[in-house]
Amino acid sequence: MNDAYIEVEFSELYIELTKTALHQFIKRMMSKHYSLYWRYDAKTIYLMIELEESVHELPFVRNPEFLTLSVTSLHIYDETLAEAIEKLLQAEKGNGIVKRVTEGPHYITSYRAGDIESMIEIDGSEKVMMNRNGSMIQYRDDGKSLEPQTLYNMMNLEIDYVLMELHEAILDSDQLSINNHKKKLKKLLSRREQVQHLLAK
Repeated sequence: MNDAYIEVEFSELYIELTKTALHQFIKRMMSKHYSLYWRYDAKTIYLMIELEESVHELPFVRNPEFLTLSVTSLHIYDETLAEAIEKLLQAEKGNGIVKRVTEGPHYITSYRAGDIESMIEIDGSEKVMMNRNGSMIQYRDDGKSLEPQTLYNMMNLEIDYVLMELHEAILDSDQLSINNHKKKLKKLLSRREQVQHLLAK
């Protein structure tokens, strides 16, 4: 499977994410010089991912733990982003179908609970290759220090999310959550101010 990808389509994609997994995904994309920001509507939270003139949006819904990436059909025209989403699908034990369109064969991979159920190569004839106990790919922090600008951008994303949680706690009149979110927000704003001083130097 060394053909260059022209398009990757994710179908029936469902990944329940932890906060750590999402932060690692965001960190990876920022290290590749992507710009990321959040957009909200009544029911869905979108993570917008930009590189030059290319813009993709990943739709999330709230779950009891954190967020779920849930989409019926998602077309990605960026190989780096497509690979990052597929690794997230594997590491976080998600479900979905990944179809890669190349200049040569097309490849369709079906995932259940992060494991490959089947792989199909379509090149005029159809070949089915079953998984041999597909291996899991885990994200790990490589321990490298982050550039101040990357850290600043990540903190802005986290502040946006805490503000959203605070807003929901206020609507629910949940005083305990309101206090916790305010403390977290105060700490994040203080840390962001320290990073701003580093950027100003």
